[in-house]
Amino acid sequence: MQIQEDGVKYWTPTTQNEKTPYEGQRFETIDIGIDFYQAYAKEAGFDVRHGSKRRNRMGEVSIKYMLCSREGYKAERNEATNTANKRKRRRRVSNRIGCKTRMVMTKCDTGGYKVHAMELCHTHCLCSDKAKPFLKINRQLDIGHKTFLAHCAKANIGPTKAFRLFKQMVGSFTDLGATCIDFCNFRRDLLAYIAEADAQMVIEDMFKRKQENPDFYFDYDIDEEAQLSRIFWADAESRRNYACFGDVMSFDATYSTNRYKLVFVPFMGVDNHKRSITFGAGLIAKEDVESYEWLLKNFKTAMEYAPRCTITDQDPALKIVVPQTMPTTRHRFCMWHITTKVGEKVGATLWHNADFKMALNSIIWDETLTTDEFERKWEQVMKDYNLEEHRWFTQLYEARASWIPAYFNDIPMGGLLRTTSRSESENNYFGKFTNHHCSLVEFMAQYNSAIGEQRHNQAKLIAENEGSYPETKTPLSIEKNAATVYTINIFYELQTEIWEASFTNHIIHKHNVGDICKYKVEDTDGKMFEVTETPQAEEIECACKKFNRVGILCRHVLLVMKTRGYESIPRKYIVPRWTRDACAHPLHNVLWARRTNIPTSNETTKVANQLWTEFYNCMGLVNGWPDKMDQMLATLQQLKKYLEKERQQTEDGANNTSVLERLVGSTKPGDIQIKPPKVAKNKGSGKRLKSNREKAMSKTQKKKERTCNTCGLPGHNSRTCPDKLASDEV
Repeated sequence: MQIQEDGVKYWTPTTQNEKTPYEGQRFETIDIGIDFYQAYAKEAGFDVRHGSKRRNRMGEVSIKYMLCSREGYKAERNEATNTANKRKRRRRVSNRIGCKTRMVMTKCDTGGYKVHAMELCHTHCLCSDKAKPFLKINRQLDIGHKTFLAHCAKANIGPTKAFRLFKQMVGSFTDLGATCIDFCNFRRDLLAYIAEADAQMVIEDMFKRKQENPDFYFDYDIDEEAQLSRIFWADAESRRNYACFGDVMSFDATYSTNRYKLVFVPFMGVDNHKRSITFGAGLIAKEDVESYEWLLKNFKTAMEYAPRCTITDQDPALKIVVPQTMPTTRHRFCMWHITTKVGEKVGATLWHNADFKMALNSIIWDETLTTDEFERKWEQVMKDYNLEEHRWFTQLYEARASWIPAYFNDIPMGGLLRTTSRSESENNYFGKFTNHHCSLVEFMAQYNSAIGEQRHNQAKLIAENEGSYPETKTPLSIEKNAATVYTINIFYELQTEIWEASFTNHIIHKHNVGDICKYKVEDTDGKMFEVTETPQAEEIECACKKFNRVGILCRHVLLVMKTRGYESIPRKYIVPRWTRDACAHPLHNVLWARRTNIPTSNETTKVANQLWTEFYNCMGLVNGWPDKMDQMLATLQQLKKYLEKERQQTEDGANNTSVLERLVGSTKPGDIQIKPPKVAKNKGSGKRLKSNREKAMSKTQKKKERTCNTCGLPGHNSRTCPDKLASDEV
């Protein structure tokens, strides 16, 4: 610090000579001069502001001023005289005190630029070492920060958590190069870049994917104001999965997945490992008949075949649309949604009657009942509990063919799905990747991340089944044969049936009717089932119809096979969808079902992924090796300078717009023909309405009182427990 004769204090930075600018210094370009002065400011401890700039007739910069950020004074704001309408403003501080530090560069006649004027002294103290990381000049997000934030957004990691994660990667907050506010501001810039082009960018990305792979299917619709109202898409892998496992399907709407509150409708089924698998997805603005009809028509067009059975909730629009759009498909209502309403409909007294609940559940959930047995038992329960005139139960009985298991025993795989629990589980799975603040561009990236993880888990199961075989529990050849045919998860279910057939079920009676052999088998619970065998036709059936329901032989049939000495399961009773090579035997004969070389990513993406892997491997190898760390750092810095120079020669690499284009993966369209949708208003987009039962439960529930861990009584803890203190005194 220096004090002049007029009493003014001056501070001159102490930096190395080669890093300090001086009058007459020359630079090849104006950008090199700016970078040099900014590097000097970082070392000295002050912020830089760009001053005025003049251009010559050729459009070239002739004079450029670089100033200290504390140059000049804050302009006084003229406040309105009318205090009644005075808007409350955020209180801001100012650090501008009229500092004269500057560097002036002028263009030379011979080319390049030189420092025309230079002032190094400041009229304020310089920044301390602790405060330097917070200078604006040290808080600039580079391409590495932005790439990291873009990857975090795809994984549904917000800017605040991304900031903490990045801190762990670089080691300390000092080395971050930015603050949490800067991370949040980048998301703001990203949303501003997308803005009105949100829907247009999504549709253009769909066309791009369609061009890369013709088996990719999508369609969209706009309203009268050219706003996106609905969209459906299914990639090649999803269509191939449907061709193999699309006999039974479930779908359920979910909410709060995007900022426009569009309803997300994923279509799912069950694969050969009995895991949920996605067939396609859609976004609709309204849950009305027209929207669902459009969605299901596109689904049917994409897959070319309708499922045998589809399960949904009792949405009024779906009751109309599913039979109209898919006349050959049996529409099944979710049993869980129906049974959860029983308590509210019958009243508290009857609902707390354990005998009533046991009687009702025994006829609703029993899959072995025939239609006649169900109707007879239902009538008896209604009569026993005076519910014959109950309107709600009457409506359920009239719609019994749409939800009772007995009415779906004639449909192959009709018992595979009885509730929409798998759809709700899938909605919860997608909810972990999405949030209600994201744009459509972000939503699509997050959806692709979720699908990628789902397919990775499926590939892991396939790999486990390729060379692994489960252990058998019995010496039966039929079990050993099943272990090589079925996937591991399905075999475990069949193994349970084989075990029960071997040790808990018994053949009570056998008689022949011509060429047909009939067996009466007693189950574990004492219930009798008739198994019919036709040896000449190699047919064997059971009255429980488990094979028709889920595609797996029941214990009753397996007991007869064991008695008859079967060495293996007949080929006609091995459903291809449960086998290890299920994808080689698709249900529907479509072109894309046979294609196995489905492109997953382009060559550029593969190289980029390999680069990240090699970089982290190098980081792990040099960690704790100072000499090699310095060598790697110098190599990377040199490579970074070379790449920055190459990028500036090919395009404006420093432009924030070009950076955002590379991160988003698509260019912002100049002509916007498809506008973003309006914020939709649907039944699930707002605050959830509670039923009377939930309201009553919330009123009766009290806050749990804390108790002692020693005696279990309230009012004290284990340290002050009277029992413990008494025992210590003894």
